[in-house]
Amino acid sequence: MNHIYVLAKRNLKIFLRDRATVFFSFLSTIILIALYFLFIAKTYTAGMDDLGGNMDESAKNLIVYLQMMAGVLVLNSMSLATGVFSTIAKDFEDRRSDSFLLTPAKTPEVILAYFTTGLAASFGFNAFTWLLTFIIIGAVTGYWLAAGVFLLVLAILFITSLVSCSIMLLVTSLIKSSAAVGVVTGVAGTFFGFLCGIYMPYSNLGEGTKAIGSLFPFSHITVWLKRVVLGDAFSQIGIPGPIQDILYDDFFSATSLGFVSLKAPLWLMILYSAAFGLICLMLSWFFLNRRFKGNAKP
Repeated sequence: MNHIYVLAKRNLKIFLRDRATVFFSFLSTIILIALYFLFIAKTYTAGMDDLGGNMDESAKNLIVYLQMMAGVLVLNSMSLATGVFSTIAKDFEDRRSDSFLLTPAKTPEVILAYFTTGLAASFGFNAFTWLLTFIIIGAVTGYWLAAGVFLLVLAILFITSLVSCSIMLLVTSLIKSSAAVGVVTGVAGTFFGFLCGIYMPYSNLGEGTKAIGSLFPFSHITVWLKRVVLGDAFSQIGIPGPIQDILYDDFFSATSLGFVSLKAPLWLMILYSAAFGLICLMLSWFFLNRRFKGNAKP
């Protein structure tokens, strides 16, 4: 256990010292927030005027930015994990991975240290982001989410980080160039931003995009987060049930996506997401273990 702690601490320091990697880990988030402030938020609030429901400006801003931050937190979990795991590619490029084989640490401990670092960075930064979101949105709009909702979101973020780290560890275990990992971080953020219905709802993107998005755990976790935060917001504002249904489905893509063309409840798709992450973790463990064994051969 001490070996894992020391290696994880070393990996985290390397990630935090590399300012370019840290910046690009947040690039998708920065782009998304900028787009919302520039025009996406205005599009949503203008559309809500036609629904009625007697929502004032603060209520509309609360809804729009809460669902935006649900998407931001999911993208963060993915991009941060990828940024941390770029250390793996660098270690193999610089042959530092050979040095690990000469230490008392065993290969499984080295791999577990990588995963632990990604989980700590992903969840740690996301938990801090969610705390700031909770405070800023509450102070600006005058609506404060319930303490139970705040804690439930933290629990979901931990699960999100587990799934994201498992998936992105597999991706980075297959990529041998640290530069390529950086490209993947930027491209994947934009790619999943559309597939998860974060940049715009599926009602604007079409059934094909919705079907493809339903294959990825990030989409279902985004829906889960949106349902949690929007449910409390709708309750506080007092939005009628029919209008809630329209907002959930047509505006914010916050209803269960099912699986491709098959209808399935959200809880089942969350289980699917967990199973997907577990399979990715097992595969990444296999590929990394094989790479280390390959390095050990004379």
